[in-house]
Amino acid sequence: MKQLTFDILDPEASKRVPLQPGCYLFKDAAGTILYVGKAKALRKRLASYLNAGAQKPDKTMLMLKKAACFEIIITVSEKEALILEAELIRKHRPKYNVHWRDDKAYPFLRLGIKATYPRLSVVRRRRRDGALYYGPYASAKSVREALRFVSSTFGLRTCTDHVMKTRSRPCLQFQIDRCSAPCCSRIGHREYLERVEQVRLFLEGKTGHLIKELTAQMKEEAAACAFEKAAVLRDRITAIRRISEAQTVVAGMDADWDLIGLARESSNVCMGVLRVREGIVQGQEIHFLNAPVDEPDEEVISFFIRHFYMDVMPPSEIITACQIPDKVLLEQLLSDAASGKVQIKWSVRTQRARLLKMAQDNARAALAASRRKEEEWNETGTALKEFLNIDTVPEYIEGLDISNTGGLEPVGSLVAFVKGRPCKERYRQFNIKGMSGPDDYESLRQMMRRRIEAGGLPDMFLIDGGRGQLSAVAGVVTEEAGLKDKPVLALAKDRGSGPEKIFVHGEAAPRILPNHHPVLLFLQKVRDEAHRFAVSRHRKRRHKRSLATQLTSIPGVGPARQRALLNHFGSLKRLKEASRSEIESVPAIPRSLARVIHEHLRNKPHG
Repeated sequence: MKQLTFDILDPEASKRVPLQPGCYLFKDAAGTILYVGKAKALRKRLASYLNAGAQKPDKTMLMLKKAACFEIIITVSEKEALILEAELIRKHRPKYNVHWRDDKAYPFLRLGIKATYPRLSVVRRRRRDGALYYGPYASAKSVREALRFVSSTFGLRTCTDHVMKTRSRPCLQFQIDRCSAPCCSRIGHREYLERVEQVRLFLEGKTGHLIKELTAQMKEEAAACAFEKAAVLRDRITAIRRISEAQTVVAGMDADWDLIGLARESSNVCMGVLRVREGIVQGQEIHFLNAPVDEPDEEVISFFIRHFYMDVMPPSEIITACQIPDKVLLEQLLSDAASGKVQIKWSVRTQRARLLKMAQDNARAALAASRRKEEEWNETGTALKEFLNIDTVPEYIEGLDISNTGGLEPVGSLVAFVKGRPCKERYRQFNIKGMSGPDDYESLRQMMRRRIEAGGLPDMFLIDGGRGQLSAVAGVVTEEAGLKDKPVLALAKDRGSGPEKIFVHGEAAPRILPNHHPVLLFLQKVRDEAHRFAVSRHRKRRHKRSLATQLTSIPGVGPARQRALLNHFGSLKRLKEASRSEIESVPAIPRSLARVIHEHLRNKPHG
């Protein structure tokens, strides 16, 4: 690919641009990318921008006023330009392009088919690594439920390659029938790959075809008097039928559609995708975008299709509410990705039209719900601004808390809220170091110093605690860091039945608000989330420490033997339940040490 830069004020610039396909990037004087586009013939497309007499949309006029130069990247084909445009927009998020409202990464199920024994795992990003990706799922809960069902029904491994290589005994997942234990050769390679193929059919929504295959296998096994294998297949068929029957049949078995509905209010856009596989509604996703006000609906839908199907396997039909540009090119691109024909349709009737309306209605409902949440935050944010007597609404707020047990394993947690909503990608946890006993004040100081060093500070800090905790943090913020105008608050629970007290840095007396005041309710929400986050991390560290302590206190059991024991038995509980002969079977454990371990874990005296 060839890359060239031109001054936007050069009257001859567009004439020197080649007629080849490629992408163009408008930049301001600081080099910030304002807009990315693609063209079949760059010279013609850029001439439409730079021709002074041509009528242009308001968005384009604003962008050109800020632009100082434009850059072109010549590609081999228009299809390559389409792919490059999507990558550039995703990377740079130019102001005048349509883009996702946030960077939220929806979870996928990843099936690593290139491995000898393919593994099923949950990931947040789809990569071009030869694996198969299914989703996206609407939430972490839904993807975990899908993983649990697939694991318990088909027995695919979920452990990492490293764990599989080092394991010498089946883990707990095998014991509870969620894994077929290929690590210990409890299943043949050929049979395992057959299960992988069954998982592919299930995750692609081809449950009818899968049930036919499994039924035929079950009959073969029964005819060969392999009744145990036949029973396993029977149970698998029953489980698949149970989950399939809970879904809604809306069309024939050959229906493989995505129906895309659009709703918009000003620059806020909501896309609803209704997914139909083998005639069954598999679910829907809701995605929020920002788009210039004068950007046509067909351009917004085209953008969405190009970007959405970078991460999702396209179906055979994509149905939209209006005709979109670059239809033929997009169909070629999507067909290549799907290794089969993909069509984009918009003029539809009967079932397709009814489902398309459903997708549009869902998008409208989601946009209305989002608007209500924004209105609620506007009310709460304004009340918070007035409560603090500051000039602007503090839209980015962080809550801090410390959790420990008698000074052991102290953990600091930081949660982030943006416009009233949790922003979990900004959550952080701090392992407090160098503490010899319980000291929340010094722990908070240490955490706040490290937080300020990281930069990108919020509009306001909220501490879980009272006046002492507030003073500890405020001293770091205002005196050490010199951030004297940064609001710092603390919210303290009353030990009796009295109201909660809000301590504001710089004020002698705490403030008290009515129980249902929106500011108090919001501060409680932030405080409680910080506390939950701190306690969950602390419990994990405490459990890990307890586990290590019980093993390291045994003479002769160092880190390597700890790993060998836990890899072999899967958990400390199973190790405690093991017999002496079972402990002796671990390769790294000699017989004499197995006896010591066995007696130590049962609190028996050695002798």
